[in-house]
Amino acid sequence: MKRLPLVLILGILIFSCSEDPEDQPLVEKTARVEIDFEGSLDQYLVNFGIHSLYKGESGFVNASIVQPGELEWTQVIAQANTFNLSTPLSFSKLIVESEEPVHTFGFIFNAVHTGNIPDENFVDLSATIRVFGNNTEYQTYQYAARPVGQVSEPLSETVRF
Repeated sequence: MKRLPLVLILGILIFSCSEDPEDQPLVEKTARVEIDFEGSLDQYLVNFGIHSLYKGESGFVNASIVQPGELEWTQVIAQANTFNLSTPLSFSKLIVESEEPVHTFGFIFNAVHTGNIPDENFVDLSATIRVFGNNTEYQTYQYAARPVGQVSEPLSETVRF
């Protein structure tokens, strides 16, 4: 009989500790990605994609380019909830924001040298990518372009608030 309370307590502890992380409540926040560029910007083509912006169980959310204001998505694939931008780098900051709060999204970022012959003032591109949720900084990533002539490596991340 003395074992029954011990077994019961042990069973409750095991059950309470085995909750699946998937059962955690979804936290939705307005997502914003800010990318600050440094280096010889005019020598690079930037590729940025944001995808899988989810709200609720499976609702899709659109993303908008906030800055620079005149810039538009190069490609939008509505069925895949994917927004892609591929453009020569003529600006020092890119800001993208979800149009509604989301709990999950992914992004991919890459910068490719355009092939122009660098002069003595050339500086490899670097970028600071900051992710915000409800205007609070959530995560920061650093990107450094490979030296001219080397294959670039994209930065790909999934964010869940």
